[in-house]
Amino acid sequence: MERIHFIGIGGVGMNGLAQLAAQSGFEVTGSDRAYSPDAEIFQGLENLGIIISDQDGSGITENTNAVVFSTAIESNNPDLQQSRSLNIPLLHRSIFLKELVGDGELIAVAGTAGKTTTTGLLGWIFESLGKDPSVYNGASVLNWKTPSTPGNVRKGSSSLWIIEADESDKSFLAFHPTHTIITNIFKDHYELDELHALFDQFECQTSGITIRGPVAANIDLTVPMLGKHNHENARCAEALCAKLGLDMGLVRDAIAQFKGIERRLEIAGEAGGATVLDDYAHNPAKIEASLSAVAEAYGTVHAFWRPHGFTPLFQGMDELVKAFSLHWNKNGGSIMILPVYYAGGTVDRKTSSEELVARLNARDVPALLVPDYTILKTELEQRAKPGEAILGMGARDPELPLFAKRLVAEWKMP
Repeated sequence: MERIHFIGIGGVGMNGLAQLAAQSGFEVTGSDRAYSPDAEIFQGLENLGIIISDQDGSGITENTNAVVFSTAIESNNPDLQQSRSLNIPLLHRSIFLKELVGDGELIAVAGTAGKTTTTGLLGWIFESLGKDPSVYNGASVLNWKTPSTPGNVRKGSSSLWIIEADESDKSFLAFHPTHTIITNIFKDHYELDELHALFDQFECQTSGITIRGPVAANIDLTVPMLGKHNHENARCAEALCAKLGLDMGLVRDAIAQFKGIERRLEIAGEAGGATVLDDYAHNPAKIEASLSAVAEAYGTVHAFWRPHGFTPLFQGMDELVKAFSLHWNKNGGSIMILPVYYAGGTVDRKTSSEELVARLNARDVPALLVPDYTILKTELEQRAKPGEAILGMGARDPELPLFAKRLVAEWKMP
């Protein structure tokens, strides 16, 4: 049995790969500098027999056959250094996923926004229709998530794979899919002209059908998820299913039974009569879509956001100012910005949350900088009223979903 080690095993892209590796017969180890034995994701990995160690190189030995890393791992990472010193093969996560897929039929979902939801929905549809696919996704499908199972991947017995393909580091170009969905293209990670060229190349590498969203509605769909953007995601999935000649009655039934994706406008509960929603939105397009969907459903929205990195905040500053300015809810709503999430390592602090708040204030948007979650909780308790919505947004910071649950459990009643 080959032993595979994953650096940053708790990460969005890595934990799913580790699960699939364990379920495919590999002996799996990993490391993560944010490791906590109480964290749900690490408990789910350990339930599969995965051994997690400190990220100091100690988890990699001469018995390790390969080490899987992502673009986010820095060159001076102790695990990388240990791998090189022992001459152990290093595989980028996209290459390892490609090896898992092998010669199987591959449906890849790409795009700036909506690819996680669309991938999960497709996986659910194909499972519901008895196709038994293997699925690799960036977040948990709520239909599959259990206390002991993360639910972001599924290991099927057929040769069909459905994967979320990531353009952020161009790693999706490692794949040559059978069929492809490109949900949409907005400025994120690269300029628009380069993004269009990348997605055009990805389509050229696809041997079969390519669906480019947004797709016009051909049939009425019951989509049990908030927001126009989620209806667009569902229509992309429906369009591919129609092109593949699937039973569309069964497809519609599966879509109607889809519970959604973890941290994609996921309802955490109620706090003082206000509905608390947790969302992964981290770029301008996703923030716009989430704010619009929640405002349409609830009216008054008290939104807070944590930037997930200094470089993304710097690169997207102009678009972020426009997104928050355009969708600021003036009916008693509020916008609160947390400091940039910093997980350690070398980083160029090109800008700050303070600058975003200052630029919003200059546009007469009364955004507020909140230094930590304790103060954020106090602010929300003072502002939110029954019937309104509290929308938390942001990526990477593991505290964000925990804070949403804490709001529900510990809300200070007046």
